[in-house]
This record gives sequence, structure tokens and C-alpha cells, in this order.
Amino acid sequence: MKTVASTSSSYETRLVAKLRTDDSTAIEEFYNVYRRRLHYLVLEHVDRDQGLAEDLVQEVFFAALGSLDRFRGDSQLYTWLRSIAFHKINDYYRRQAREPKPEESTPEIHALKLEQATGDEQAAHSAMESEETRLEVRHALVDLPRDYQDVLVLKYLEEMPVIEIGQVMGRSPKSVEGLLARARKALRTSLAASNHAT
Repeated sequence: MKTVASTSSSYETRLVAKLRTDDSTAIEEFYNVYRRRLHYLVLEHVDRDQGLAEDLVQEVFFAALGSLDRFRGDSQLYTWLRSIAFHKINDYYRRQAREPKPEESTPEIHALKLEQATGDEQAAHSAMESEETRLEVRHALVDLPRDYQDVLVLKYLEEMPVIEIGQVMGRSPKSVEGLLARARKALRTSLAASNHAT
């Protein structure tokens, strides 16, 4: 087990070193190794829109190649790419929210399991089955600070453990727990304000 992890880590270290020299073979290898997993991940969060998923995956690779200096090797390369993917997905839905189109289907935000934020599991679960409620949640998320959005998406949409969220976000587990508590409270407040406004 240790040998596999260490082999994977040394492979990623060598790949990143080659990528930093703009080695075209390494760039192609990087794309081939991670494209399929990223495409599947993104596809699940954009209502299985193949074209949109492909566009966002391309954006993820461009962003990753442009910010390799920020990859310190504290987490696996795929974990880092996945965090960039969620930034891109969030950015896409933030842009969409500026021009709301209720006829379009929304992302699977109901997977946020809002029962944990509201304390009323059954009511929240049935509420999340409503298309209208999912739209409200999407808009409420867009209004939150970026780190709140990220931690909620990673925790409830990607179901990532706190330790791994900490690696992705560069925070300690205790800091992630505190951020989650504040983000859940902010989401609840945003949803309540939205309900009062209507």
C-alpha cells in the first residue's frame, strides 16, 4: 500500500516537473491521464450536458497549466484538479444566475443535503425534490462568499471528508469545520431572506 502511494507520488512529482518546462509530451500525458475522470466528474454536475462538460474540462486544464507553481504536492494531483473543476463549475453557475432561466434544469444541488443546514431532515429532503427549491438553493449559493461555496460543494456535493477538503483548500481540519459551520449558517440565512422577499 505504502509502495503504491509512494510510486504514485513520485510519478506525479516527475510529471509536474516536466509540465513546468512546457514539455509537450508531458502536457499530452497529463491530459490523457486525467481527462476522462474530470469529464465524468464535471458531467455529473452539469445535468449531463456533454458539450458543456467538455468545455469546462478544457478550462480546468488551461487553469491548471497556468497555475502549476501553486501546486505544492500536499495533495494528489487529481484532488487539486478536482478543486479547480469545482471552481469552474461554480463560476459557470454564477454566470448563469445573473441571467436566470427557470426553464433550464438546475445542477444537482439537492445533493447538498440541506437537512444538515436546517435541522429538519424530512422537510428539507422533500423540499429539495422541488425544482423551484433547487433553483433557490443555486441562487443562494451564488450569493455566498467563494470559500463558503467551495466548502459546501466539496462537503455535500462531492462528499469529500474534512481532511481532504483541508488539503484542497489549504486549511487545517479544525478551520474547515469552522468554515462549514459558518457557510451552512450563511446558506440558511440566504435562503430565509430569499423566501421573505418572495
